[in-house]
Amino acid sequence: MTASTSSRRLREIAALTAAAVALSVAAPLASATAAERATSTMPGTAVAAEAETGLDALESLDEETAFAGLEEALQIISDIPEEVLAQGQEATEQWLKQRLGDTAGEGRIQPMKFDAGGCARGILLAVGSNVLAIGKIYKVKKAIDNLGGIKKVVKKIQDKKKRGKKSFKKAIMEVFEESGTGLGAIAAEILGVDQVIKNCW
Repeated sequence: MTASTSSRRLREIAALTAAAVALSVAAPLASATAAERATSTMPGTAVAAEAETGLDALESLDEETAFAGLEEALQIISDIPEEVLAQGQEATEQWLKQRLGDTAGEGRIQPMKFDAGGCARGILLAVGSNVLAIGKIYKVKKAIDNLGGIKKVVKKIQDKKKRGKKSFKKAIMEVFEESGTGLGAIAAEILGVDQVIKNCW
């Protein structure tokens, strides 16, 4: 099965959610902010609830596992080249597939590569189902750079959790909010997506 057929299958799975974010996926990065503003005025409570539920699941993990998964998820996001994100959803999917390595015979991603590839697989599934707008991934990627890199971001989240006895969600939101208004909610939304939680942790 060809790569284009595999991409088509991922898009078909996402038919129910595609309409809500189609504008921000199709728009160039320059207009990503406007597109996200448009989608945020639509019924966003379901997405917010999904993010909250997802990140709440981290509270049941030991801290070492939780922070290792967080670092891996942020690393995958940070590694996606800007020029790939600028080309949109399909190019981003292809890059993530290459990061994963081989695909299974019937267009499914190999389930074996969980150490290096499991998290990329989760982000790929989320991107392929249009749950994540490419512009939002771009913003989180830039925020990681602005905050000093992945290690510093994770350390800041650890510090906030220790000092204030905060939840993972609150600590993540507060740290990313330091890089710009609204970025805390965007980071929590991306990291809290069901497919990301299941595959990165």
